[in-house]
Amino acid sequence: MATKQYDIQYFTAKVNGEEIKFRCYTTDTRSGFCHTAHLMGWKYDITDSKISYYNRTWERFEYESVLKRAIEKLPTDIRQSVYDQIIDHKAAEEEKKAEDDFNAFKSLHESLSPENKERLSTNRVQINAARTTK
Repeated sequence: MATKQYDIQYFTAKVNGEEIKFRCYTTDTRSGFCHTAHLMGWKYDITDSKISYYNRTWERFEYESVLKRAIEKLPTDIRQSVYDQIIDHKAAEEEKKAEDDFNAFKSLHESLSPENKERLSTNRVQINAARTTK
């Protein structure tokens, strides 16, 4: 039975005129999930890199850790170039997105009336989940 792959993403770097492409995907495991990075169509026969997780990850972007592990399997002379093109570039994109989201939220907050700003600063919302028993 084949394992279902989802959240498939591709990451590409170009070194010395050659394209290095990774296919990353997620699979479920009995106790969590697994990220896999597969090097596609390049001259080096490198096995897949895998990392299993029990719960969420704290990466700057999805697949960061498994891509780092896969890049470590590449020849030493090209590692840094691939790292710069994939890891650093993608992390910078994600940081820019987060900064843009924060600035949009800040702009919305600044456009609130003084009364609504006061209401937000003084009122705390509490949600009490009622337990149901059978």
